[in-house]
Amino acid sequence: MVDGQYCCGIWRKSARSGAQSNCVEARFDGTVVWLHNSNNPSPQGPTIAITPEDWLTLLDQVRAGNLTPRKLNSPTLIGGHLLIALDGEHVTVQDNDTPTIHYTLDEWHAFLDGATHDDEFTLPWLLSTPADA
Repeated sequence: MVDGQYCCGIWRKSARSGAQSNCVEARFDGTVVWLHNSNNPSPQGPTIAITPEDWLTLLDQVRAGNLTPRKLNSPTLIGGHLLIALDGEHVTVQDNDTPTIHYTLDEWHAFLDGATHDDEFTLPWLLSTPADA
């Protein structure tokens, strides 16, 4: 993990996550998009730093329907280093030598639906303050 993950920005999760705390959670500090699972947050849990360009590519793949669990039976490589795959009952996200982040199918579906239907997880959305803050 990189120390910069604590500097600025607000961790955001999809409104579709509801009351559950176990979710795909991301934040943008203006330079890097940080990703973790709110069930296993930093500093104990794995956190991945993603360039804004790779994050936008990931969102494009989400909107194209290429990161659904059904499509992840074949792992998807984003930006040449971010590997997203289905590992049994979990979606996994790994960047080179960083520890793997695991998401349940429900957590992943809340992320997919929020990004696809609610315009969540865009860079401006990640920079904005949540309504409930």
